[in-house]
Amino acid sequence: MTLTVLKWILRGLTGLTVVLLCTNWAAIGIGLMAIDILVVVAYEMKKTACDRRQMHHLPEVHRM
Repeated sequence: MTLTVLKWILRGLTGLTVVLLCTNWAAIGIGLMAIDILVVVAYEMKKTACDRRQMHHLPEVHRM
């Protein structure tokens, strides 16, 4: 998945979680928080992998 897709999935899940936590469906909202955490981890891993690939194009002086 691309970063844009992961970012919008994360935003949608977070919004849905907040809505569920404010209603009588809080138990489902708590379960969605676990899924949100997994999506955040996947998003951050994908984001940092992209950053590492781009680092080899920079001169050594700029890496410090």
